[in-house]
Formats: sequence, structure tokens, C-alpha cells
Amino acid sequence: MKITAERIPEAQMRLEVELDDARVKKSLDQAARRLSQRFRIPGFRQGKAPRRVVESALGADAVFEEAADRLIPQALTEALEQEGLDPVAPPSVEITEREPVTFTATVPLTPVVELGDYQGISVARTESAYSEEMLEEQLLELRRQHAMLEPVDRSPDLNDRVTADVKAEVDGETILDQPGAEFHLREGAVIGVPGLCEQLVGVAVGEEHAIPIDVDEDWDDEEVAGKTVTFTVTIHDVKAEELPEADDDFAMEVSEEFETYDALRERVESGLREQTEQQAEQEFSQAVMQAAVERATLEYPPALVEHEVEHMRQEFARQMGQDPSTFLRDDSESGEQLMASFRSQANERVINTLVLQHISEAEQIEVLDEEVSADIDKMIEGIPAMPPEQAEETRNDETFRATVQSRLIRERTVERLQQIALSNHASGVSDDDSDESDESDDLDDAEADDSADDAPVSEADAEDSTEAEENDE
Repeated sequence: MKITAERIPEAQMRLEVELDDARVKKSLDQAARRLSQRFRIPGFRQGKAPRRVVESALGADAVFEEAADRLIPQALTEALEQEGLDPVAPPSVEITEREPVTFTATVPLTPVVELGDYQGISVARTESAYSEEMLEEQLLELRRQHAMLEPVDRSPDLNDRVTADVKAEVDGETILDQPGAEFHLREGAVIGVPGLCEQLVGVAVGEEHAIPIDVDEDWDDEEVAGKTVTFTVTIHDVKAEELPEADDDFAMEVSEEFETYDALRERVESGLREQTEQQAEQEFSQAVMQAAVERATLEYPPALVEHEVEHMRQEFARQMGQDPSTFLRDDSESGEQLMASFRSQANERVINTLVLQHISEAEQIEVLDEEVSADIDKMIEGIPAMPPEQAEETRNDETFRATVQSRLIRERTVERLQQIALSNHASGVSDDDSDESDESDDLDDAEADDSADDAPVSEADAEDSTEAEENDE
């Protein structure tokens, strides 16, 4: 077996493996015997037909494929051992020649990660976006959900609900045709594209109106972005909203648990504060992670991303109640778009995971076994219906314990990064300062090297240098 190994980009090794003719002949003979046992060959007992007869009856390709199914994996395993390679994912294999039998294997290697100066990151904590205006808007939306709709004999105004026939064309092609559509005319609302709601205010009922809308270049629908969409709208009826008073009766209408409007207001405020604080914490965490990633240099095999994509595909299929084995296996445009979204998210996950893994090692972050047990116990307490025997199995499941341990280490690593970022920010350190410091250090090192090159060499130094060279020889 002849092996040629070549390191290629993205932390991969390409192996070209040429197999010995004698080994290939033996494998083909064995494959022919196996096929003659599974398929009846006229004139021969099962498993006794010669290879040339089997190839004549079933085809040479069938015999070769039967042999390759066993021969190639065996040869690949031997080649990996011979080259001392430990793939982080299954290699991809392609048979390139049959005479002599040659195949190439692309082997995904352990990622290479250089963290850079992650201890220099500086990020301010994100402020909560909560405001009194936000609270009032939420309370108004609740009132709108419980509003009465009364028919009116007039042109529509903002916040009215209308029934209309709506068509839309772009470049002479119809992209929307919806008779009897019902929708509210909310300021800023989107009906196909932004701007139509505001254009319908004050138009005559029962008449057909052509309304051109110029769509921005950056609109997320590529079909209409940067183009003019011509809407043809005929409004049939208009209903005005009659909002309930913001009083105790309305609060009890929302839920019996609220006896007063103040109680409802307090609950809504509490929920909004919690929501905006969580969002602020998430944005801060993302900013810290992004700062750490930007300082790192990574090389990792695409196989890691594809593995994560497959995990996401199967998980999404289960959530949708679909069969994971067939979900998104077609070539539909929507399926390709979803898979592209998965791939983008998977790539980000792989990068973040690699950076956090190496930072946790650099920071020597550990989680004790008893801490893992405590976290699992807390998890089990949150599932009162779990049978005792299942709870015990969960506690002793080594794979599950390893997953919990990895999660705890990741969480503590993120917390450590956040502490570093906040501490640097509080000290007045910014990323720009850190970059300038790095450049200054590089200049200082370069000047020191130049000074060392120009420095006079004493006789003692020369003797030491000569002696070191002799020892090296």
C-alpha cells in the first residue's frame, strides 16, 4: 500500500492511497464468493461460482463495489494508523482510479486555535431598554386586543380595521391576489411591504385605487427590494376600534387574577423589566463573545460545521413533528434556504465553542463531580413526575453527566470573560487601547532586536557562542 499525505487548508490532511494488486485481487475474489452466496448463478452451487462467471452474470461493477465496501474502510484505517492521524470526524473518501485501485481521503484534523489577548477585551454592560413609553404601548396593545369593532360610514383612518381586495404587481407580474382581506391600519405596519397602510388612510370606500410603493434596496424580500410594487386596493367596509377604559373592569376582563388596573399594570411592568433585562444580558454576552472571537485565530475542518448542521436539522425536524431521516432531504428552494441558515448558525457555534474550550483551559476552569451531581438534582427536582428509578438512571448516566459538566464549564468560562470585559471597561481600558498597546509592544520588541543585533560582542560571548556551535555539531 502506497500512501501520499498532504496538509491542506482548514485543518485537513489529504491522503492518496494506492492499493497493492494482490490485495485487490484477493478482495475481488472474496466479494465474488459473497455475491454468489446471495444470488443464484446458473450451473454453480451457492458460493462456488468463479469470479469471472459472477462478473459476467452480475457485472464487474457489482463485484468491485462489493469488494470496495470492505476493502476501502480497512485500507483507510491502516493508512490513518500508519500516518499517526486521529480524525475529529469521519474522513470523506473518493475512489479516483481502479487500475491500480487508488482512493483519496480528506481527513479532518484537530482544530488549531490561537486565542490572542482575550484578557484585554473591554465591553460595557448593555443597559436595559425598558421605558415608561414601552409600558404604555404594551397596555395599549392589551386594550386593543379587547376592543370592540363598530362599522362606520367613512373613509378609513389609522387604527381602523378594513376589509379589502388587495392585489400587487411587480414588473407586470402578480405577486399578491387576496380578495376580502381583513387587516388593521396600524402606523408602521407591513402589508407585503412597508408604507401601504399609511397610503390607505382617507381613500374612498368602494372604489378601486392604484397605489405604487417604492421599496428600499435593503428590504429583506429580494423579489421586490429596490423595485416599485403597484397595489390595487378596493376597500369594502371600515370598522373603528372602541377601546375599553383603562380601569378595574378592564383588568378583570384581561384575567380574573387582577382585581385592579394597578395590579395589571404592575404585572405588565414586571414582565417588561424582566424581558428587557434578559435581552440586555444576552446582548452583553454576545458582545463579549464577539470580542473574544475577534482576537482569536482559528483553523478548523468543515466537517465540524456539517456535523452541527446535521444536529440542527434533526432537532428542528423533531420540533416540527417531522421524520428526521427525511426532513429537508429534498432540493426545494425553501429547504435550501433553511439549510443555509442552519449552516451559518452552525459555523458561529463551532467558532464560539472552540474559543470557549481553549479559554477554559487557559483559565483552568474546572467543575467538580459533586457540582455536576447538584446541578442534575436541581434539574430532577424541576420534573416532579419523573419516576425514582429514572431519576437514579439519570444521575448515573455518564454521557449525561459529561454533557452537564461541559455546559457548566462553558457557563463559567462565559462568566469569566464577562468579568474580564467589565473590569477592563471599569478601568478605562478599551479595545483600541489594547490594540495600540500590542502595536507598541511589537515596536519595542523590534527595537530591542535591532539593538541586540548592533550591540558589541565581548570575547567571552564569542567564546561561548563558538562553544555552543561546536556542541550543536
